[in-house]
Parts: sequence; C-alpha cells; structure tokens
Amino acid sequence: MKNKQITTKKKYNIFKHLTLRIKSQADEYIEVFSRKELIKAVQYATYKHIPYYVLGGGSNTTVTQSTYSGLVIVNRYIYREIVSETDEEVNIRVSSGYPMSLLVSEFIEKGWEGFEYHMGLPGTIGGGIYMNSKWMHPIRYVSDCLVEAVLIDRIGNEKKVTKDYFKFSYGYSFLQQTKEILLEIVFRLKKKSIPLLQKRAKQSLIYRKKTQPFGVSTCGCFFKNISKIERKKANVETKSAGYLIDKSGLKGVSIGNFKVSTKHANFIVNTKSSQSDPCDLIQLVSLIKQKVKLKYGIELKEEVEYLT
Repeated sequence: MKNKQITTKKKYNIFKHLTLRIKSQADEYIEVFSRKELIKAVQYATYKHIPYYVLGGGSNTTVTQSTYSGLVIVNRYIYREIVSETDEEVNIRVSSGYPMSLLVSEFIEKGWEGFEYHMGLPGTIGGGIYMNSKWMHPIRYVSDCLVEAVLIDRIGNEKKVTKDYFKFSYGYSFLQQTKEILLEIVFRLKKKSIPLLQKRAKQSLIYRKKTQPFGVSTCGCFFKNISKIERKKANVETKSAGYLIDKSGLKGVSIGNFKVSTKHANFIVNTKSSQSDPCDLIQLVSLIKQKVKLKYGIELKEEVEYLT
C-alpha cells in the first residue's frame, strides 16, 4: 500500500465529541468531511499500523482510560441524494456521518416514511445502523428501510453489500464483529402524509422526554436488555435492564460526577457535564453489575461501545 499521508492533530482532547463528556486524549485526531477523506484516513491508519476508531455523534461511545493510543476519526461526511423515485416510494442514498436528528426532520418534511419514530435519537445514521438502534413504541429499527450499503473494510477498500449482510437483530449488526466502516446507505422509503409523520414524531419525542433523561450528558442506554432465558432465571416479567438496576436500589447512586439517572436507571448521567474522570465511570459500572448479579444472578452486558 502506498503511503496515505494526511494531517492529523496530536494529543487531542476528544471529550467534546463524547456525549457523556469524559476526559480523554487521542494520540492522533482528524475530522473528515467527504467519502474520500474518510477512506484516506482509514488507509493512513492501516499504513501506519496504528489502531483507529471512527466516531459519529459520540452518543453510544465512552472511554475507560484517559488516553486512546491510536487515531480517532470524527465522521462529518454529510451527503444525501435520490437514487430513484416513483409516486409511492423513494430510494435515497445517505452518507454515514449524517446527523440522525437532521435526517429525521428532513425525511418528515419530504413526506418520506420510515424514520419519524426516531425523532430525538442522537448520533449519526452510521452509528444507528452499527447498533441497529430501535424505538419500542411501536417497535421500529433504524435498519428497517435499508436496501444496500457501501462499507470500508479494515484496510480502506470499498465493499458493496445488501441488507442480509448485516445480520440485524436486537441492538446488533454484523459490523460489531467485522469492525468495517459504513460509508453510505441506501434506504427505501414510502411516501406518506406529512401531518401523519409529524404526529408520529411528536408522540415519539414526547414519550422519549417523559421516560428518559433529556438535555443532559449521557451516552444513551448503557446496558443491553436481558434475554428471555435470563428473564426466566431472574423471575421477572420484563426484559428491561433499567428495571433490574432500579430494583437493585441503584437509582440516584453516584461516584464522582457520574450518577444513575433517577428517571431511567439504564442511563448514566455526567452531572457536571465536564471533563470527568473515566475511573469514576468504571467504578460505577462495576457497582451496577455487581449489585444486579447479586440480586438477580444476571450479568449485565454493556450496550455502549468502549473506546480502548
């Protein structure tokens, strides 16, 4: 591979790119604004034999240490275009760095059904696909309308795949194993009444604000909900990890600046919204897992990604 030279910032504090606002420094850092820049950044890291991590909105990512020994690539590649269109539906290509909130609003304005229930979801569409983000009232996944996508493999080569490739399930896509990078996605959206889509979005946002901490520093739901087998083992009627944490007496418990939300126990809040110490977060996460295991015999698994 030829030398893929790019200009990176050294020893860069990335706390503002993490919605949990944790103090952490990357050995190297770069923001990319096009498909070419994103590919080149991945190729650069490969050429230099250094680890790298692509950040979108930073809403489902946290850190466990004060320094990341590698390259952090912040994805600002924002682009969309209509691929094809009929009277009933539209195929639209969207770049992976597109902010979810902006995409939802634009689709609603166009009368394109498929994303309105995700109003209020933070992060980027790339992160949403990677995690197969969902809304449960009613059940809707970000991946529902996906037709195909273009990926970048771990050495920077492009790869076109269909929906089946992702092996989507609850909170999961195959990318979590392959660690390939989403470049662009094609969605097929039905055309619907704009007022209907606006009504759905409004209802979804109201429910989200009512049941989840909003306008504070969190990284979303911290732990995965439990399986049917675990639910039977714990002898509970819900799969909610938040319920187990709540009933373990952990709502409102804090270590340092980090606190278990009093509104929804599966959210950890940075109460100072500042560059807080990741060691305090690690201790709180450990306490939560210990308490839940002691009470229910269940080992909670993190839904968030750790940048390590």
